[in-house]
Amino acid sequence: MSLARQNDSVMSEEVRVEAATWIARLRDKQHGPDVEAELQQWLGESAEHQRAFKRMAQVWEQAGNIRMRARADVSVTRWGRSRFSPWAAAAAAALLAVITITTVYWRENVFTTAVGQQRVRVLRDGTQVVLNTDTRIEVNYDEHFRRVRLVRGEARFDVSKRPAWPFLVSVGDQEIRALGTSFIVRHDNDQDLSVTLVDGRISVAPVAGNGEAPPQAPQVLVPGQRLVISRHHAPAMDRPDLSRVTAWERGRVEFDATPLEAATTEMNRYTTARVIVPDPEVAQLRIGGVFRAGDSDEFVKIVTAAFGLRAERNGGDIVLSRSAAQPPPPPVR
Repeated sequence: MSLARQNDSVMSEEVRVEAATWIARLRDKQHGPDVEAELQQWLGESAEHQRAFKRMAQVWEQAGNIRMRARADVSVTRWGRSRFSPWAAAAAAALLAVITITTVYWRENVFTTAVGQQRVRVLRDGTQVVLNTDTRIEVNYDEHFRRVRLVRGEARFDVSKRPAWPFLVSVGDQEIRALGTSFIVRHDNDQDLSVTLVDGRISVAPVAGNGEAPPQAPQVLVPGQRLVISRHHAPAMDRPDLSRVTAWERGRVEFDATPLEAATTEMNRYTTARVIVPDPEVAQLRIGGVFRAGDSDEFVKIVTAAFGLRAERNGGDIVLSRSAAQPPPPPVR
């Protein structure tokens, strides 16, 4: 796959639309003198804007300046139609049609799992990927790099060793670089990014802009280390129990003095029937043990018995609460 197509996969649909709109506005003979100044301001907002604009310009040239017909009313931009002539609207729509074809091409290399599902995939270089519940990855290889984007969820990568062909995993604005390595990457709402190195050597660094050096030095992990990057605190490195980190590969979820709130959040990853703990005191009770991933009923049975809690159905969810006749249960040490 060409580098241009690979770059398309990391652009959001909104940015594609905006970049196509800018190309069409610049080619519109009726555009005013303020357009280029506005464009420079937009380009300065992010490296993604710069990449998208460059890609749209390439598509424009390759398509012979987009002389095809298109409906003017399909172009929706944040500037409003009054700033956009019918010709430019048609050109932007045609340009987006070309990009849609490209998007379909790279989505052939998209792998997903549903909630509660796991899949194993072997990529064309021999790299094995194990996808955990509710996970999506996008694979884009070219002659220079093997690139994978983890959109959401969790995956283990056992990377085929190709020293001259670097393997890169991008998650948000972070990039993981590896050669012959085994590591686990998790990306979800509660914990933005965690990277656990099982074997080999990897580095994690923010994605650099076009031709720019990374904004900070890469963090290098050794086997057994986990790097956690969150919106809520500074990056942290620790050494978790690898058996617990990899328990999902065996269909298990393991807890060790884990707050009940965090434990239910973890169990909820594997089923659409959620377990809810609305009482803050109950949520802080600590639980340990090994549970089957997706078996919320067994989990609830054990928790209610251990803490004397009550479980009630609320639609498809299960709500855990204290019995009105009982005092707050003591925490499990």
